Amino acid sequence: MAEINLSDLFSAISLAMTDAQEAVTRSTLDRYWNYFRQTGNLRGKEASGNALPEDALVPLMRKVVIPRPGEKGVLKEMDVPLVTLVPHNTFSLDQVKLKMRVSASVDEASGGAMKVSLMPLPRRKENDAVSDGENAAGSFEEPGQEIELVFRREAPPEGISRITTEAVKLL
Repeated sequence: MAEINLSDLFSAISLAMTDAQEAVTRSTLDRYWNYFRQTGNLRGKEASGNALPEDALVPLMRKVVIPRPGEKGVLKEMDVPLVTLVPHNTFSLDQVKLKMRVSASVDEASGGAMKVSLMPLPRRKENDAVSDGENAAGSFEEPGQEIELVFRREAPPEGISRITTEAVKLL
């Protein structure tokens, strides 16, 4: 088995988790902006008298017919921002656990750096007890140390929450 410095292994795993979270965040943000359009795309009376810059974003609106409160059978037509009608609890990596089993050694040539070799996780019995005996092939499994890394996500962007809150206030 190939050996790697323990700190290099943790750095590589941490970088991979950061890249994955950034990809999820970018995807979510790209999808969020699909509920808006630039004011340059407005036509006719919508654009007349509009002092907004051409590259400003305005929410996409949908006409919704709802019953008027207190008036039986009377309907009211409203323009509702589309962004308020969709769920915003999108996919994110709240927590990721990574378990690995390693065999550790000290590399005295490099000043005592700890090196590890990755090993298969031990087989577990039905009662979740570790079975560090013979494996399925009948050979004895070498003992090792089990490491569990837990990555937690950062707080979601506050700006998106504020935009959505303000859009809901329009209702």
